Amino acid sequence: MLAITAAADDPREVRADLLAVPVFKGGIEGPGAGQALDALGLNRLPVTPDFRGDIGQHLLLAAPGLACPALLLVGLGRMDQTDAERLRRAAGVAARAARRVRRVATTLAQVHATGPAVEAVAEGFQLGAYQDRRYKTGEDAPSAGGEASRLRELVVLAPSSRLREAQRAIQRAQVYARATCAARDLVNLPPAAKRPGALAGAIADLAAPGCQVTVHGSQELASAGFGGLLAVGRGSSATPRLVELRYRPATPLGHVVLAGKGVTFDAGGLNLRSSEDMAHAKSDMAGAAAVAAACSALDALGVRLQVTGLLGLAENLPGADAQRPGDIVTVHGGATVEILDTGAGGRLILADLLDHGARLRPDALVDVATLTGSAVTALGRYAAALMGNDDDLLDSLRRAAAVAGEDVWHLPLWADLERFLDSPVADVTNAGDGGGGGAIVAGLFLKRFVGNTPWAHLDIAGPAFLPAEVARDHRGPGATGFGVRTLLAWLERRAD
Repeated sequence: MLAITAAADDPREVRADLLAVPVFKGGIEGPGAGQALDALGLNRLPVTPDFRGDIGQHLLLAAPGLACPALLLVGLGRMDQTDAERLRRAAGVAARAARRVRRVATTLAQVHATGPAVEAVAEGFQLGAYQDRRYKTGEDAPSAGGEASRLRELVVLAPSSRLREAQRAIQRAQVYARATCAARDLVNLPPAAKRPGALAGAIADLAAPGCQVTVHGSQELASAGFGGLLAVGRGSSATPRLVELRYRPATPLGHVVLAGKGVTFDAGGLNLRSSEDMAHAKSDMAGAAAVAAACSALDALGVRLQVTGLLGLAENLPGADAQRPGDIVTVHGGATVEILDTGAGGRLILADLLDHGARLRPDALVDVATLTGSAVTALGRYAAALMGNDDDLLDSLRRAAAVAGEDVWHLPLWADLERFLDSPVADVTNAGDGGGGGAIVAGLFLKRFVGNTPWAHLDIAGPAFLPAEVARDHRGPGATGFGVRTLLAWLERRAD
């Protein structure tokens, strides 16, 4: 993690290896850029065919007129469209561009000179600087994001009158970024290092002191009726786990349950996935990682809600005892499910978790899962699909996602599509989307297990894990930690 501080230094005199300044589209300099460019004897910004100040662009210049030896121009796009998320993304771009230096100063937050602006910049830098080098054998070995980063320190320049506010914003950004990076670390682990038992241990290690952890093994799961979770894991020699995280502040203002799908490797079972799909099958536990990481930050943020995290961990392999198409599984609560596709195991796990979670009588129930390829088809890798049975809950999650800078899109739960879940031999099938709409049909399947509890479902299959060609600014490549910051923003605002 970067060491981040706030300072009121003059941009021309701040001591750093690099000064990152904002530039608006068309070459109009942002706050802090003008002084820096004047010191270089430039009366206007250098605009080239490759750099016009668009969001995501950057340009590195020598800076002999500054205390910093180099100047990094970072595009912010149109001035009238600059918001916290644009600052976060620009900061991520700057962090990736500054990996060869140790200490960076930036005037990006002076675009708005507010706490939220400082928070966005600090968060963006922290997330953009992230690299997973646990399995690199040498300090200089290249990574998917390029060479090993030398970036260690960031100075966020702010007006002296706002330094205390800036320092508080940085502390908050560090909590959010640390949790997001923790989720990335879990998802980026190779499959052999995070089989259900090992992942349960890693989640227990991640938990904050204020969060109680209980891990349930296969015998307990069988006794308690978690048939969906056990069915998904039948083909693996590593038995499933249910991890319960319980956070309870001194005077809770309500109770919410968060459920996370944790298929540690999804080969599809007997309905074997293609080699292309299997390349990123280790990311199918990103929902569980998001919930675990969010719970790890609750104490640091002082969230005044009771939060229960339910994480269903299983490995979906085509072993000798794997479930078969045509099998009937009894999930938690007694409902029977006809298995049409063993690759659609995540919804079986969530059926268990949601039924169990609803029986805890929470005020709200939210699940997070890399559930369907249909969500990727609909929204690409740019947004999560949001569904649920309570408009107020969905609205509050949309607002929280906007604050966090994570894009979500509301999909309807059309009752007419329920017919695709009809089974002649069981209460419901685990797959079947007829003419399409697989993400919606999966949402309708989950809805059956929440009763009257206000419930929302986040299908994060698209943005949870990004290939190198899609990754940008502070997101990816690899695991993004999507959902962590939305959950934290939602929990904080719900408590307030």
